[in-house]
Amino acid sequence: MFFVLKNRFLFISFYLLMVFSGNVFAQKKDSLSKYSYVDLHYRIMDAEKDSLRLHTYLKEYKQRAFREKNDERISAYYKNFVFQQKAEERLVFIDSALPYAFKTKDKAVIGDVYLAKGTLFYSMKDFQKALDNHLKANGYISQTDDVYNKKRIKYKIGIVKNYLGYYADAASLFQECIDYYSQDETYNMQRGYVSSLEGLAWSYTKMNRVKKSNQVLQTALRSVEKNNFSKLDAHYIIFKQGINDYFLKNYNEAIHKIEQKIPFLYENEDFAWATVGNFYIGQSYWDMNEKEKAISYFEKVNQVFETKKYTHPDVRKSYELLISHYKSKNDKNKQLYYIEQLVKADSIYSQNHKHLIHKIHKEYETKDLLQVKKELERSLFVEKYKTGIISGVAFLILIVSLVVYFQQKKKAKKVAQELIRKIESMQKQIVASSEELKIIPKTTNSINDETVLKILEKLTGFEQKQKFLKPDVTLEKVAKEFGTNTTYLSSVINSHKNQKFNDYVNSLRINYLT
Repeated sequence: MFFVLKNRFLFISFYLLMVFSGNVFAQKKDSLSKYSYVDLHYRIMDAEKDSLRLHTYLKEYKQRAFREKNDERISAYYKNFVFQQKAEERLVFIDSALPYAFKTKDKAVIGDVYLAKGTLFYSMKDFQKALDNHLKANGYISQTDDVYNKKRIKYKIGIVKNYLGYYADAASLFQECIDYYSQDETYNMQRGYVSSLEGLAWSYTKMNRVKKSNQVLQTALRSVEKNNFSKLDAHYIIFKQGINDYFLKNYNEAIHKIEQKIPFLYENEDFAWATVGNFYIGQSYWDMNEKEKAISYFEKVNQVFETKKYTHPDVRKSYELLISHYKSKNDKNKQLYYIEQLVKADSIYSQNHKHLIHKIHKEYETKDLLQVKKELERSLFVEKYKTGIISGVAFLILIVSLVVYFQQKKKAKKVAQELIRKIESMQKQIVASSEELKIIPKTTNSINDETVLKILEKLTGFEQKQKFLKPDVTLEKVAKEFGTNTTYLSSVINSHKNQKFNDYVNSLRINYLT
């Protein structure tokens, strides 16, 4: 009790807040209930940047439709407000419309859902599925009397066919729409008229009827100015005139017009057309032989492919030129990277643009790209691990050299040991001979001193000039060379060298060898 009294002010405040909130909610609900579905629709469109108001209006629309069990309005909720949902939830959201649309058994309602689904796929750049759903929509709408809607679907089909490369079919559909929309000066009809003219102009551009395309674009621009349409319409038309200027080889004019309008495309979140624009700016610079400038625009094309996963056969050539450019620069890493990107792009073209891809002149076929890719990878592997490979080979050579060295050293040691053994044997023989010489009587007493000195001088020269190394050294030849007789020479050697002539020569040879 004491707690309640003590905190009575808090309880009273909380109660008043609840009452006030309930009243506000009731008033808010009452204020929304006065709006029709059409009013709510417009308020939802206007509140896209105000998440609180947007959620409130969407909730009111949905709850009212389900409360009234109004299948057409439930279907319209899922169809009309699909782009107010998160991107990853949109496909499930639009599919929720189909069961309620089929419950109405109204061909126009069913057709509208398929048209919205096709538009969603178109925004996702899945053009084949966009075309499939537009054709389903056409199948239902064609059974109604709504001529405006019939032409609207044909225009949508024409846009998708342009992207898929069916330019003649698209041109025929656009011309049909132009003939219809030109009959009336009302806003919606004139909007359809301008849009159809732009679609037809692009068909003509891709069919190489560029001058005719420019005439159509000029007609569209006059209509935009006459009806005071948004500046964005004019931006798109001038942008496409810039692309035509490229085909007419007016490269500077092409660059100026396209570059001037690309920022407005990005503001409109139209990265697809912006990518095409960057490609034609790059192509213009390339054809003007300003290749470094061209490369930066081709790389922008690739950036969109990387971030948005969007590409189109129209821009395929940018990859071929990037590959050629980096090949000329001997930049193998970038060359390999753009080859891989082109292989990825080709897989998308083959899947989504089967009709168009066969018409494109391709400098690099996919099979050739894969072969070049393999060779580049091998070359880069060798370059990357070149130091390791060289070090490995050097190490192997070192190991082999060491093995050979130690084998030779072992062999040399064995030879040296054998030589030492022979020398020691010879030295023993010399010692034995010396012992024998000790008992040899000296015979130099009968030779005068002068003769002995001359022979000793000759022997010194004999030793210094290493004449003992001659293979045919004999006592007789040396005595003759010294100008004496064998007796004197033998006697001097015996008395002064303590050796016989042959032992003397051998000992000189052994000492020299040692």
